[in-house]
Amino acid sequence: MGTILSVFAHPDDETFICGGTLAKYASEGHRVVLLCATKGEMGRRMGDPPVATRESLPVIREQELFNACQALKISNLRFLGLRDKLLEIHPFETLKQMVLVQMTEIMPDAVITFHEILGGHPDHCAIGRATKEAFTVYKTKNSKANLFYVCWSNVAQDPRSYGFSQEQITKITIRKYLLQKLYGFRAHQTQSSMDEWVWGNDQETINHFSEYEYFIQANEPFGSNKNSII
Repeated sequence: MGTILSVFAHPDDETFICGGTLAKYASEGHRVVLLCATKGEMGRRMGDPPVATRESLPVIREQELFNACQALKISNLRFLGLRDKLLEIHPFETLKQMVLVQMTEIMPDAVITFHEILGGHPDHCAIGRATKEAFTVYKTKNSKANLFYVCWSNVAQDPRSYGFSQEQITKITIRKYLLQKLYGFRAHQTQSSMDEWVWGNDQETINHFSEYEYFIQANEPFGSNKNSII
């Protein structure tokens, strides 16, 4: 069994983007660790009807993330304790070292994070870049480790338009874990309560999800196992 470290910016990133994959590997007995940079305290969603205030939001979102990790069977949750929406201006070397310290302690076989450009949100891009640079150092200690970027379906379908090869795309089938992903969505109540489709009949609701999640393998050799992270 291997260890997967996922490094994201906010509570809900892990579920909304790759919850099925994390649930799959955790359910199969792999060690899955989630490192979250912030508590999402500057998020605009407070629930519908509101269940949080600006003051209570970080505590509530921390508990929501804990609940989502239970749904996804992630037993190891860690926070960097940084400020939401300020990762892009956080001293880069400090951010990189914070991630590297965690990476060196956890000793993952695979790391999942955002791409530093395709992540979109400035916090996503900042934590992705810091994780990439930390991984470069970590790779000298664990040469067999792999780095993966979460990947939107449009990128996976046409990777060359984004500067990647088809061999870099890893496609994970998550059909068996869609209910766990749904329960993760529901755990993030402040963020998902206004999306009516999330709260319908379970079997009808999971039809909104794709049966696949995609990743970009960052380091060569590519294409040796395109259907697996580990």
